[in-house]
Amino acid sequence: MWPFFDKRGKKGDRGEDLPEPNDGPPDSTRPQGLCPRCGKQSSFESLGHLPLSFETVMMALPGRDMEPTDDPLDRVASLRCRNCRQATAVIEEKWVGERHHTQSKSGTIWWKGVYWWPLPDLRVPAGVPNPIAAAFAEAVRALTANCPRAALVMGRRTLEAIAVDKGQATGSLADRVRALSATGALHPTLAEWATEVRLAGNLGAHFDLMSTVSTDDAKAMLAFVRELMRFLYELPTQLARVRAQRQP
Repeated sequence: MWPFFDKRGKKGDRGEDLPEPNDGPPDSTRPQGLCPRCGKQSSFESLGHLPLSFETVMMALPGRDMEPTDDPLDRVASLRCRNCRQATAVIEEKWVGERHHTQSKSGTIWWKGVYWWPLPDLRVPAGVPNPIAAAFAEAVRALTANCPRAALVMGRRTLEAIAVDKGQATGSLADRVRALSATGALHPTLAEWATEVRLAGNLGAHFDLMSTVSTDDAKAMLAFVRELMRFLYELPTQLARVRAQRQP
């Protein structure tokens, strides 16, 4: 599950109930969160849904004997953002109680989003070279598809692409991060975090029965990579723009 924080009872400027804040995109069960289109925290209205796959179950209909009936297992829902008024398509799986429908047959049925279109939060800071932006976008897509290990691996690859762009193209990634710190390209604190990104990427890449990779791990790592790109590319780009505007 994407983490969210309970603020029920809070009111907006017009006295309206505010949606429950949510760090991730919405689904039918939790129709609030970050809009993949406008990137704003919002609530969503359902425009309907369409089943995609089914299992056949025997069901007694009113006035009839038991008959085979198609029971939806996953579906696509259309959720419209109340901020930008545009819709997002969400592929949803059926869950029963706290388990996937394949593991439980009794409990409350609800729908969990597993894929969104358009893909959320693919924006990268200004000035980031295309190869780096492409690696980061793939990491975000992996996270959106609930593949945290793949997201960690691509986050590490993004860091590697940054090192190459900054002139450190040979040696282990650990050595390259140290070299970037030694030359002043990375602030020591950023270098320490970059080391954590490298280690987390290794965790995602290598099989270990004793280690687990959570969505929160991947989200935290990608949040840092985004800030690293902002520090290395966006801020210098903004500074150059301001200086250019000052020229007579």
